Amino acid sequence: MEQKTQLKQELKPSLLLRLGPYIDLLTKPAQDLLESHNIALTVKTKPPWFYRGELLPKEPVYTPEEITRVEEQIRYEFDGIELEIAQEIVSCLDHRGYFTGRVEEIAQHYGVEPQKVEQVRVFITKNIEPLGTACKNLEEFIRLQVEELYPGQKDLLQEVLLVLRGKSKDKKALEVLSRLRLTPFEGRVEYTGGVVDMVFEHDGQEWYVFLFDEFLQASSEDPRLAFVLELRRRLLRSLAQLIIERQEDFLLGKGPLKAMSLSHVAERLGVSLSTLSRLVSSKYAKTPTGTHPIRLFFQRESKQGLSKEEILKAIKEVLQEKGKDLSDRQVSELLKQKGIHIARRTVNKYRKML
Repeated sequence: MEQKTQLKQELKPSLLLRLGPYIDLLTKPAQDLLESHNIALTVKTKPPWFYRGELLPKEPVYTPEEITRVEEQIRYEFDGIELEIAQEIVSCLDHRGYFTGRVEEIAQHYGVEPQKVEQVRVFITKNIEPLGTACKNLEEFIRLQVEELYPGQKDLLQEVLLVLRGKSKDKKALEVLSRLRLTPFEGRVEYTGGVVDMVFEHDGQEWYVFLFDEFLQASSEDPRLAFVLELRRRLLRSLAQLIIERQEDFLLGKGPLKAMSLSHVAERLGVSLSTLSRLVSSKYAKTPTGTHPIRLFFQRESKQGLSKEEILKAIKEVLQEKGKDLSDRQVSELLKQKGIHIARRTVNKYRKML
């Protein structure tokens, strides 16, 4: 509530007038900021994760050669029951190189204590290439990289972890973080040249949000420029959290986009509708399901409070369950049984989109 009130105060018309030419910074996408010659900005570091690279569709991030190399190293490092445990751990790696299995289940299967399995897993993370293979989550992987590159610097490690959680903007920690990888298996990536404004990363347990803006700094001493940049960062980070809150299923590839209106989000952020509209215009987010325009996350709702994507999914499920020969009226009646009340003509309109 306090942040919402503060944002409202900061965006009063009189204040916007005082910001002068820098007010346009609220609306420019990251790519335009980089290409603009009229704004006194410099990029401290340019992390590779912000490029609009897309993983090749439906292909694993790792190559068979990578897995083969991991398995060869494991055979060299382990023998006996430890080798079997290590091989089981490798079989539980996801496409990014993270361990997604359960230590307790592996321990029970091989008749050993969970601590034994955990010892093998930790050894793999630190001694098998690529570094971090079999880490459980992003925070463990980041911690491992910092300890490897900056041994003994516990204060730096803690600051980097705070930056990772969005709780610090320490310049040195940001620079260190920008040089680290987000996944043990880097994979094959196609770069299109542009950069995205935000990156959503999910490690199987938690969400992490990275803003390109946090790696920019003002080369001018004009306080208005620094103020607008900070305001822009706060708005984008708050927006990202609301997107995760509402569209998590879509971000994880588990469901359709839900209804989410610009007006509702503007109210949550404490800004005007026009300010939010400009803020999301032409900006992109890189997510586990691909790179999307931020506007995509805003879906108008029907009278039932559902988005177009949710209605399409419901119609598709009815047709798959009952057959595609159903009439529009029959589909409408079956949807009513599910609590979705839409007219026959509306069903017809949506069926044409499938």
